[in-house]
Amino acid sequence: MTNKIDYLATLRIALVISAANLSLIETASAQTLREREPITNDKQIETITVLGAPISEGADLAGINLKNLPFNAHVVGQTEIERIRFVDPDELLDRIPGETQVRNLRIPNGGKSYTLAFVDGVPIESPYEGATQRLDRVNTFDIQRVEVIKGQTSALYPNNVFGGVVNVVTRDIPEESQSRVSAELGNFNRQRFGLDFSSKFGNLGYALNVNNRRLEGLREGTQNDRDAASLKLVYQLGDQTKFTARLERFEEDTVFRGDLSAEQISQDRRQAGSLSSATDLEQNTASLALEHILNYGELNAVVLQRNQDTIGLSRFRGPQGENDDALSIKADYRHHIGSGSLTIGFDRYRGDIATDAFGRSDISLIGPFTSFETELDIDAYFVQYHANITQKLSVTAGARYEDISLRSDLDGGLEAGFDELAPKFGLNYRISENTQLWASVSDGYYAPDLDDLFDADNGNPNLDQEEAQNLEIGIRGTWGSWAYDSSYYQNQIDNYLVTQEFINTNGDEFELTTNAGQVTVKGLESVIEYAPKNANWRLGLTHTYADNRFDTFVQSAPGANDDFSGNQLARSPKHHANIRLAWEPIDNLTAELEGDFYSSYFSDDANSELGKFTRDERINLRLTYHQERWRVWLNVLNISDTLEDRATFRRGALSFRTIDGRSYYAGVSYQF
Repeated sequence: MTNKIDYLATLRIALVISAANLSLIETASAQTLREREPITNDKQIETITVLGAPISEGADLAGINLKNLPFNAHVVGQTEIERIRFVDPDELLDRIPGETQVRNLRIPNGGKSYTLAFVDGVPIESPYEGATQRLDRVNTFDIQRVEVIKGQTSALYPNNVFGGVVNVVTRDIPEESQSRVSAELGNFNRQRFGLDFSSKFGNLGYALNVNNRRLEGLREGTQNDRDAASLKLVYQLGDQTKFTARLERFEEDTVFRGDLSAEQISQDRRQAGSLSSATDLEQNTASLALEHILNYGELNAVVLQRNQDTIGLSRFRGPQGENDDALSIKADYRHHIGSGSLTIGFDRYRGDIATDAFGRSDISLIGPFTSFETELDIDAYFVQYHANITQKLSVTAGARYEDISLRSDLDGGLEAGFDELAPKFGLNYRISENTQLWASVSDGYYAPDLDDLFDADNGNPNLDQEEAQNLEIGIRGTWGSWAYDSSYYQNQIDNYLVTQEFINTNGDEFELTTNAGQVTVKGLESVIEYAPKNANWRLGLTHTYADNRFDTFVQSAPGANDDFSGNQLARSPKHHANIRLAWEPIDNLTAELEGDFYSSYFSDDANSELGKFTRDERINLRLTYHQERWRVWLNVLNISDTLEDRATFRRGALSFRTIDGRSYYAGVSYQF
């Protein structure tokens, strides 16, 4: 196997040579994309943003607009978020290229934290407990925009984000006082209510939101209830210093049902079936952030304290009660150097989880239990440099060092540690005023957890961390009424961790995690939008082509020697397309028709023909009307009444995770 350092060095030399050749191309004006107006229609029907500072709603990383960095990045603004009004994060993320069917961007492995959800640049939960679905752990009524950055391309984010980062930016404080009340009702006993208050008093501003949700869903016994409140305080101390404090309270009571077979669905699609999870969660977070402008740079720091209490049966663990205390600290200093900037900083995460684990079948949590405590400490140090080499060519280079410590008091004390330095490098080349080329290479690392290492029955203390090398190239720009953003990526993961169920000679099932071999995930992700000038409609297409395969994987558990080398990873459809047509037939009324489509995929790593599945299409319609202080909406989701969402193949038969059928709801808000 090619040495990693040599591999990265070769790629970097190739990128530099390519950029030098590109610099010979004659181009138009050198006006920056930060200054350019977005190419869109006069009606400004907002959609996923693809280029430029105005259309990316001010989203930046280390002071550089996301669309001027060599990253695969997309931004969804407040107008579109308010139109989607998502309950399930998939309602939002299906519109983003790279979303898979199982909790992660790009890599369809729901048991790993390849994707992290952030709020204002700080992880919502542990960096090793993340997933796209963690977006449901934030106050969805308090979102200014959502930034999606793919892959482990930036030194400012953890090394285990092979899929990417989803950063929720909370709402700004408006210049003038605003208050709003909203209400929403729909089928499946859907109810949502919210109150917003925001104002400024001299140098002090505040924003308060309180909301709740009740939703029963299609299947009997399901429940999805949530209460959330957030308070944001912003104090401007002179022109150079700003303090931001934010408090959030979050309560959730959920019951989800397990998979059904095709026969069960045909008999009674509403039946409860087995229990998948039933959890009661309470979460409190408090954060304090500082932004200070110096003569030659900016200092940023944030401290976040989180406490989370969970009790019940989760999808991934047995019945248990859990108290999770965590402290996150992030500080960085950005120093301006000529036409560029150098950012240095550190992240620290301290997590302590106290668990009461009950018996596997004790879903009422009334029997005996085992208590234990686990700790996760991560110290990270990073540096990232961005410079404009010429008016057309810029470079972004960085590195991130992480030291990870895991501890448990089980069995007299268990400990494990991992550390690595991950380099990152990218180039951005402006072919013309409206077109950019970019390319990047980066390393990433993912550490095994204590359960995989030391579980009393199925632990494997010899596990190594996964090592990933990611290469991406992309183009983004506009041409007349068209806007486009497309990129190709290839991420090779060595020491790939796989947990599978096997049957021993006694007929008993057991699980074992091994460094099964090597995986390559690669694909082409594109957003194309057409917005004719002076027209009252626009068309958007998001497309993902993915080819995810085991390069080498031979089962190493006793009694199993199947060779899956060359097979596709489970739940890896080759194509995912999301098409959106928005129309403003009269002033202030926006209608959007959305179609979401997947190609077929294998639901098991063995790629069994009996396990092949194609999810039916989903069609959604959203109508929004606003007049002065009033806003009214009517949404009809899953018009096609698709029920079978995701397939699992076990013991020769398919079963399906189901979703609600056709759903409709209406709402109204008034701003005063």
